[in-house]
Amino acid sequence: MSIPKVVGIEQEYALTVRGTDRLTPFQASSFLINSYARAKGLRDPGIGVLWDYGHETPFQDIRGGLFSKSTNREIISAEDNLRINTVLPNGARLYTDHGHPEYSTPECLSARDVTACDKAGERVLREALDLMRKELPTSEVSIFKNNVDYQGHSYGCHENYLMDAAAHEKYLVRNPEKAVRGLIPFLVTRQVFTGAGKIGGEVDESRATRYQLSQRADFLEQVFGVETMYARPIINTRAEHHADDARFKRLHLILGDSNMCEWSAFLKIGTTQIVLQMMEDDVLTDRLEIAEPLSALKRISADFSTPVDLADGRRLTAMEIQRSYLHMAHDYLEKGSGPGVPEAEYILEQWAYALDGLDRLRLSDDFRLMEDPLELARRLDWVLKLWFITRFRENKDRPWDTQGLRVLDLQYHNIQPLQGIFGRLQEQGLTERLVSESDIVRFFGEPPADTRAHFRGKCVEKFAKEVCLVNWEVVGFDHGDIHRMVPLLNPLKGTKELCQDILEKAETSRDLIRILRSGARE
Repeated sequence: MSIPKVVGIEQEYALTVRGTDRLTPFQASSFLINSYARAKGLRDPGIGVLWDYGHETPFQDIRGGLFSKSTNREIISAEDNLRINTVLPNGARLYTDHGHPEYSTPECLSARDVTACDKAGERVLREALDLMRKELPTSEVSIFKNNVDYQGHSYGCHENYLMDAAAHEKYLVRNPEKAVRGLIPFLVTRQVFTGAGKIGGEVDESRATRYQLSQRADFLEQVFGVETMYARPIINTRAEHHADDARFKRLHLILGDSNMCEWSAFLKIGTTQIVLQMMEDDVLTDRLEIAEPLSALKRISADFSTPVDLADGRRLTAMEIQRSYLHMAHDYLEKGSGPGVPEAEYILEQWAYALDGLDRLRLSDDFRLMEDPLELARRLDWVLKLWFITRFRENKDRPWDTQGLRVLDLQYHNIQPLQGIFGRLQEQGLTERLVSESDIVRFFGEPPADTRAHFRGKCVEKFAKEVCLVNWEVVGFDHGDIHRMVPLLNPLKGTKELCQDILEKAETSRDLIRILRSGARE
């Protein structure tokens, strides 16, 4: 039986630095994070919440192997830990990872909530950047929410989904070919509505590509794998589940693009939640298995109308494969299976809307939009970006190899509204808003109410001087003579409904521990 698909996004942001301060990207990222932490009172005297790396096993593979660096794990000091990590009262984590800022949303139950939390993350980064500029006025720092720097580097937008432990073992450990047959075709083809759009290609087979759907496709090299910075896989097999792994596992996807369009981000998460529930309930067909998934991923990105070879000899387009999944999802939900994905019917409606619109979309051989598809350009990043670039090329009579087009591509993702192209288009009403302004503002400071993120965020807010360490699965309190740990091993517990009264009654973390122990005895 499938379980609710709790989900979170790890968004890696690109950062450029100019100016007289001569900051390295790592220094700039850390200064950015600490500027925000200081302004929010998270670096006041007596407040210093460490990120607990002790519960993390980033180099262990779910298939049993260990990545070689696992025996040489770097131990960082408490001072360095605070320099690169900030745990926020909204349940999120803001930190420096390999020289760039990263924002991990709190755990969410719905695609709409995680989209709003992701947008709230953009605002956190914007505010942090404004604060940093005041402290370092001679430095010029820009932040981009994208996946490629046009210098051969890629950075990710990682998706994390809660899975039933038995299903995870069945599909991804003992019989990974079941995932190849059932899940991988969906993931390879969903880029038709999740892609962020990109000018040109990165590898030999796509060098002639003028424009493609996905920024990540060219950087994927394996179907399964434990790495994230090279030899990147579609499904990351890191054995790091952040929960009671006897009951729950984490599915870690690193193939997805970073979305500026809310509608595209919502569809990316919502459709994947439904397909994963279908996989857990063993209702996915194996008749859509793609013969060469990595090659198909790149071919579809370069031309989504081209058919790809299936394992049984048939040839289907990405659209036809997505239609098959949509039909399966309709049948699945009509039978009332599973615990129910929030807004499942709406997700199906928008999924169909996207596919219908893409069926009508016509591109010339020169990758020009044959018509103004405003219905899709308002909703899908790759179409909106192509629409804007098409208008620019036609107005300026510029060929595809014009160097300035890549500048436009990058500026589309600049998170500063007055500098970023997407931000300007949104201000002009040319994008479809899916999450309300009030939800974004709420998640800027409040955690989601229906996951363990609520307990974590409220503890950081209320007991700031007593919280000593935090991880996704634990909150630790410093009681002077002893440290007390509250485990959060079930992502579906620690909700507002379950712990609001407890948090209100407890004036200190010692009170909290006492009440929790009393409740456990009862």
